[in-house]
Amino acid sequence: MTDRIPTPIMLISHDGLAAAMVRASAMIMGEQENIGVVGLEEGDGLSNFIGKVQDNIADLKDAGQGIIFLVDIPFGTPWNASVAVKREIDHIVAGVSLPFFLEVLNYRNQYNEIEKILTDSLSCKDQCFCYLGSLKR
Repeated sequence: MTDRIPTPIMLISHDGLAAAMVRASAMIMGEQENIGVVGLEEGDGLSNFIGKVQDNIADLKDAGQGIIFLVDIPFGTPWNASVAVKREIDHIVAGVSLPFFLEVLNYRNQYNEIEKILTDSLSCKDQCFCYLGSLKR
């Protein structure tokens, strides 16, 4: 029996948010394999940051089905770096939160197909936010 290579995930954010999300997810779900983490640091230019992303991609085990890029905000430098290195088989999701990241990890453990992982993970997006309180208008 061969071990299945988990779908690769590249988590990219400003500063240390991506690394913190991986540490938090390990507390909840245990250590996970095949996850790259890149944080944009003060003074990183886009071309330098793209190089960092490419270096981290090289460390991922690719099973040929693509990479899931999870970035903190749309249209920022992490997003732009992801778009610059994205292949046709890769997928980018922006606005990532810890609850969504946990969903992706959960479904990645169940499925091999990126489309199925993301479809099921994105179905929870309305449940990733809760508000308790009153808004006075």
